[in-house]
Amino acid sequence: METLQLLVASLEMIGSEGTSFRGEIVQLRAIAVLTVLLFHLKVPGFQGGFVGVDVFFVISGYLITRNILMDDAGGRFSFSAFYLRRTRRIYPALIFTVLMTYLSGALWTAPLLFLDIAKECTHALLSIANIQYWREASHYFAAKSDELALLHCWSLSLEEQFYLIWPALLIAATRVGCIRSAIVLLSLASFLATIWVGPIDRSAVFFLMPFRMFEFGCGALVLFAGQTPRRQSVRELLSAAGFAVILSSALLLQPDTSRQELLVMIPCLGAAAVIWAGDTTFVSRALRSQALTAIGTISYSLYLCHWPIIFYSRFIFGEAADTAGGNIVMLVTMLFVATSMYYFVERRFIVAGGAASGAPLKTLMKFSAAILAFAFLTHATFILKGFAWRVPESVLADGRLDSSPTTDQVVWPPGLPIVDLAGDSHAEMYVAAMLPLVESLGGNLQYVGTAGCPIVKGAAIRSRRRVDCLRGRDEQIAQLETQTRPLIFIQRWETYDDAGIDYNQPGMWPNDAGSFAKLEAALSETLRVLTPVRRVMLVGAQVPAGCEINRPRLLQGPLPHVPPPPCAPMSKVNAVAAGAAINAMLARVQSKYPGRVDLLKPVDYLCDQTCPTYHAGHWLYWDATHFTLAGSTFMTDRAASTFRTFILGGSNAMSSGAPTEN
Repeated sequence: METLQLLVASLEMIGSEGTSFRGEIVQLRAIAVLTVLLFHLKVPGFQGGFVGVDVFFVISGYLITRNILMDDAGGRFSFSAFYLRRTRRIYPALIFTVLMTYLSGALWTAPLLFLDIAKECTHALLSIANIQYWREASHYFAAKSDELALLHCWSLSLEEQFYLIWPALLIAATRVGCIRSAIVLLSLASFLATIWVGPIDRSAVFFLMPFRMFEFGCGALVLFAGQTPRRQSVRELLSAAGFAVILSSALLLQPDTSRQELLVMIPCLGAAAVIWAGDTTFVSRALRSQALTAIGTISYSLYLCHWPIIFYSRFIFGEAADTAGGNIVMLVTMLFVATSMYYFVERRFIVAGGAASGAPLKTLMKFSAAILAFAFLTHATFILKGFAWRVPESVLADGRLDSSPTTDQVVWPPGLPIVDLAGDSHAEMYVAAMLPLVESLGGNLQYVGTAGCPIVKGAAIRSRRRVDCLRGRDEQIAQLETQTRPLIFIQRWETYDDAGIDYNQPGMWPNDAGSFAKLEAALSETLRVLTPVRRVMLVGAQVPAGCEINRPRLLQGPLPHVPPPPCAPMSKVNAVAAGAAINAMLARVQSKYPGRVDLLKPVDYLCDQTCPTYHAGHWLYWDATHFTLAGSTFMTDRAASTFRTFILGGSNAMSSGAPTEN
């Protein structure tokens, strides 16, 4: 109880500060949001600017804890009033941001991207964006960060989840007189959980609130450090060191830094030190400029609007957005939009919230009704596949050729299967192009496989999807063992190297990236079981695109955007070298089953002197290795005679690289 009494006395002393201008917090907000902006603008030197989010978490932990404990000490704390203030503070500007993002998507994006944007809008409105991004991080076809229009809302969802549980924890701890111990234990548990889970699931410790609670705890524990240190020299040291480690982290850390989830403790401690030192230090006074104060004041609106502006600028204008001039235009736009949002949206509700009294539950219900109504619209947009009616049919037809040819979009012909196609997503991408060929032969095909999962006996991929892949592998191999039809076997072989899979057969197996001893043994065993009753064609290493491809920008929406420029084609010599290790391994496996296993190497069919990525006005790839429908059709047409010969009963026609068809 003595600790609680001391804390109450300390809170009373800073009560006047609690309602006064806190210069160091405004400066921290400004620095935090600027580092995030510079990071997302890809300004050289600020590759660690993502730590700005961690600084925001520390600030939130300090302010929310202080305000709750001050209100509770004064006998005026109310859960409904707390949540109403948080709702007024967060949701009006968030709803405006989501609305503008949704409307921009409706105007500029194709249905495929618009349905994804609508899904992001729903999750942002319901404060579960971080959970959904974590779930989708393990998906084989997970979107890249640059392809997510509301990616930055993960941190807001995480904060809102923190606000949901933190007041109850604090109030319960104060009632039993162990508040400092409770915060220390929760923070320590969060940090230890991060240490434990980080090597297993890095995306979980990035996105999920329990693994970030120690950052909020850093801010909360500043309250228990006592009053601002009396000695000026101590305050100066804390302030200078705190700002220094924050800026150093923004400049030195990398997005792929090993154990990054632990290193973010450094800028968190730096932010806590700055808050504890107060705003009377030399560094704080030096940073007390009108510009920095203004940016700190609008930091929430600036954080909200900055990423959608970057996303749509890059989407609409392409490479021009990432030039120095483009960055300047985007920065000016962000500042204008953020200032407008602050005065016309954010501030209106903050001021109203401060003056409002009575009926907080009724006001909360009104906010909830508006949020749910908007979420219903965005979810309906997702369910209805992005409102394809927005785009002319001719544009949709072109878009289908430049899209991923998934099996749920094909029209299966009548007739019984005459060939099986098995593997992962590299097999699935051939289905739509192979169907016309097998239909011309009077039959159909059977596809067996799962994206991102190897179908080879005894092998298990090392990923969060391991259990699902194992279940699918066993079911699919059992299915393949019951058939006698010819089998075309296609996988993204290079992802299943010795470092990427485990192999359950006895012996000493390597764990080397780029070597394929485990895969070779597992594939040999799989073919040993299959080849007595069926012929197998192995399709070798996929020819890589050789360039970065921004998938969403391949497809046009109602309003046009600058299409990405075609990639420079890879030379056939380089393509052969890129697939040499895989094709050599597959050739060794093939040699064990003469007359029963054939090998088709895509490089022999797709490439002439060079390997195209763009042909006849259409993209052949939608990412580094996956064909679009145009690409799989192009490849299948060039290898059609080889596929046809194999299906009809020929053998080994393709092992030496048959002539291509145009």
